Amino acid sequence: MSLFDKKSFKHIDWLTVAIVLGLVIFGTVAIASVMSAPFDGTERGLSDYISKFNVEYLTKHITNFLIGAAAMLLIIVFDYSVFKKLAVLAYAGIIGLLALLFVFGKVRGGAQGWFVFDTIERAIQPGELSKIALVLLLSKVVSAAMDRDGRLLKLKDIALAVAITLLPFMLIVLQPDYGTAFVLLVIMAAIFFIARIKWTYILAAAAVGGGGIVLAYKFILTDNQRDRIDVFINPSAASDDAKYHVEKSKLAIGSGRLLGKGFFGEETLAQLRYLPARHTDFIFSGITEAVGFIGALILIIVFAVLIFRWVYIAYIARDNLGTCLVIGVAAMIMAHVFENIGMTMGIMPVTGIPLPFISYGGSNMLTNMMGVGIVLNVYMRRPVSKRQIDTTA
Repeated sequence: MSLFDKKSFKHIDWLTVAIVLGLVIFGTVAIASVMSAPFDGTERGLSDYISKFNVEYLTKHITNFLIGAAAMLLIIVFDYSVFKKLAVLAYAGIIGLLALLFVFGKVRGGAQGWFVFDTIERAIQPGELSKIALVLLLSKVVSAAMDRDGRLLKLKDIALAVAITLLPFMLIVLQPDYGTAFVLLVIMAAIFFIARIKWTYILAAAAVGGGGIVLAYKFILTDNQRDRIDVFINPSAASDDAKYHVEKSKLAIGSGRLLGKGFFGEETLAQLRYLPARHTDFIFSGITEAVGFIGALILIIVFAVLIFRWVYIAYIARDNLGTCLVIGVAAMIMAHVFENIGMTMGIMPVTGIPLPFISYGGSNMLTNMMGVGIVLNVYMRRPVSKRQIDTTA
């Protein structure tokens, strides 16, 4: 099969394109609203509103999307079988960057996870890109085992896949960035599940993981990190500082009530700077304040439709590699949505994880758009006739 096939572009998944583009546009409007100077009701024309926009953030957010879209287009050009050859190289490159962070990285949000380029006022977070590298290499290893044995069966294959996951996981934990590390585990678990791993291995991993979490909580985490978890599992034991962000997030969510105050409404809590990290980690709170419970529910449903669409694409993929790739990307997005929305409502620990396609952030937008490119690539090259099924089997 040719690595580049123009005919494949006739089979692009327009539903995915429409949903992703809609989410990006919605996120752009949300960022414009929450980052604006407070509106006071005296605005009369479009120029009055524009004068209160934070143009710098809007420009950078749109630029981040365009860079991500360019990466997406590059990914869909060639048949995804080429990822087998690139997986090891991408993984090795990311591991190298994660290691270099401990020498040249800058601290942001309490984690030494950024390369900052002051001259161009940009930064890159290798931990975000590690998700795509992990999806590629895990899919290569696990799909090879499925092609050979029908499922992920042999202990040596499982051990290799776990080792591939744990190396970036540990480097990211040491930053420390537990939110990103959590996503890596979700990606591995999802790919293992689709590969029909034995339940005995799952139960053993759950037991080891549960014990490891307890030990880490007692002996490894700092007081500040334990505070973030206490806000979720034991609010009465958490410090006032730990409760600060979550309480203000809940207040912003509650203030939206059923229908919300509307974007660019008068003196919202987000615009008054009452809501912390209003354009990144807690943007869902600002959105809910604007669109209310109904609007927030619709947003969650849109994400659910996207995830279920991708599960369907994984099901109709032409081979195990395509299935694993799409499931890995779907798990990445699902973990972000679940954790981000959960932490804004106080039902998940605060880990500083962004909302896909909506939160401000270049590295996350690039990672998400690369993931979209992988999904579109698999869908474009799915079997669309019996003849194709026979030749790709």
